Amino acid sequence: MAVESGFNQFAQSAVGAQGLMQVMTKIHSDKYENFGGKLAAFDPLTNLRVGAKVLQECIARAGSLEAGLRSYVGAGNNDGDGGYAAKVMAEHSRLKQVSNGHSVPASAPQSIPTVAPAKVESEVEKVASLFNS
Repeated sequence: MAVESGFNQFAQSAVGAQGLMQVMTKIHSDKYENFGGKLAAFDPLTNLRVGAKVLQECIARAGSLEAGLRSYVGAGNNDGDGGYAAKVMAEHSRLKQVSNGHSVPASAPQSIPTVAPAKVESEVEKVASLFNS
């Protein structure tokens, strides 16, 4: 959930994944039938149940947790998953440490993209010229 939706129960992706577990409701609509249909994707408990079921099926089909995670994110047939499985495993490890009473950083440090000064100056000049015209 942390990696999929950032714990946002109303999260929606551009490709149609919804809820905490970012379940593809169009693909897994049958799994929502017992819960009232596809709109239940935004109910946290229902989304967790359906997402866990989908993940369980992915792991069983793929044969390992890492391969199951790649399948869950839609990269089952690809060599790479954009680091998804590693992110999930790292978050699992972090949460496990916290549950054991250890202090860990709130989130992994992220690199901040840098912009070349000349490019910034060029963009500033473009914007300034709009106001001077």
